[in-house]
Amino acid sequence: MRYFLGVAAMVVLAVARPASGAPGMAAPNLTVGRNLQAYGNVRLAEAAPQAEVRIVLTSDDPKRLLLSDSLDKAGSASVTLTVRPRAFETPAFCVQGLADHGTVTYTATAVGIGAVTGTVTLTPSAIVIFGPFKAPSFPTTPRSDPFKITIVAVALDSERKILEEQQIAGGSPVEVSIGNSASEVGTVGESKLNLAGGTTSATTYFKPAAVGTATLTPHPPPGFSTPAELATVTATVQQPGMAVGDDFILGKDLQAPAVLCLGETPGPEGLRVTLTSSDASKLLLSTRGDRLGSASITLDIPAGQLNAPYYLQSLSDTGTVTWTATAPQFRSRTGRVELTRSGVIVAYSRYGAPDEAAVLQGTGASEDRRFYASLADAKEHPVHVVVYSVYLHPANGLAADMTVQELRAGASVTVDLKSSHPEVGTVESPVTIPSGGVIMPSRFTPVSLGETVISVSTPAGFSTPKNATKVPAVVMK
Repeated sequence: MRYFLGVAAMVVLAVARPASGAPGMAAPNLTVGRNLQAYGNVRLAEAAPQAEVRIVLTSDDPKRLLLSDSLDKAGSASVTLTVRPRAFETPAFCVQGLADHGTVTYTATAVGIGAVTGTVTLTPSAIVIFGPFKAPSFPTTPRSDPFKITIVAVALDSERKILEEQQIAGGSPVEVSIGNSASEVGTVGESKLNLAGGTTSATTYFKPAAVGTATLTPHPPPGFSTPAELATVTATVQQPGMAVGDDFILGKDLQAPAVLCLGETPGPEGLRVTLTSSDASKLLLSTRGDRLGSASITLDIPAGQLNAPYYLQSLSDTGTVTWTATAPQFRSRTGRVELTRSGVIVAYSRYGAPDEAAVLQGTGASEDRRFYASLADAKEHPVHVVVYSVYLHPANGLAADMTVQELRAGASVTVDLKSSHPEVGTVESPVTIPSGGVIMPSRFTPVSLGETVISVSTPAGFSTPKNATKVPAVVMK
């Protein structure tokens, strides 16, 4: 299996100029690391004739360069390759480096064609190591599943940086020992890995055990160098975290659901998480939407589960309040909520609350959301407007579908509605949004042709939004 390391790699396939008298054949120039192998093909200028063509490859310095006709076969000073009839190139052959600097030539000879030379550049080699996503470091937690660790054979450039991934030389397997700087933090599954000839990589795993940092280092086998990159992989083991939901905006006497999420499933005994408000005079926490909260609550999360719901309940319309989640063997997490004013808005039932653009683009105050009602159809098809409880956006005092929030447990609100021209149409009033509710319909009854405006009053303890407090109604035949 080959791994692309995401670094600059170079395989030189430039064709050597043929020797005098051999214009019909070309041998590739190659680069190979010490104890590694690279492969190429000798090409013919013309297709081989009906009879096979035999080409003999010979190393001009067998003490520094060997040749092989198979990926997993030990090299020798000379190999013979056969070009099939009508083929233009030999089968792949391997050059195997025995030194880490300089160049060596090899000669390709064929009866009736002649001889050409190719040049092989020799470089240092190394065993590099990486973790998940081919990264030199990774985070994990004590109870996490094992992480795959990979070692790869590579050729290096003159600065000991990765040139390219290459195979171990055929017939010359190497054993790589992996050192562990902190076995108490985590263990390595197989600390000795074998790289067979013709392969580039091998894998093991790291099993975290305790909080800390463990650095894994492959010890270079004889003839291999220490690379300038990916020489180690570091596992940082830390307690798992939690997410509590963050950066809420919450209106006074309103509530919002939230979810606690664990970064890791608890053990067989489950997990008890404590949530605590930093100011219980402004923010309460509750395990249920129909129950008035308190300064602190506990959430019991069973084994195998990752989350639990809860509620934030506001008692104030000013300031920023935090709440913190704590649990054994987990990192604590703090959330933040901005408290703001709350109000009520009215809209035609089929339109719903104003779109969020009314708040985000600041256009809500000028929006005309009139609706049309048929005098003839009203009895068979009742017309309704709806009243919503909302928070007022802290920046502009506007409301929209994104600011709709339910009334907190223990709070309800009664809203008066008014028609500016009851002779055109009347509206059911008052309506009450109960605790835990967010919307309440009111029937609009057309009386005669014309236009009227339906408006809502601001209940005690609430503020008046800058938009959607009234809606024009046009009565037609």
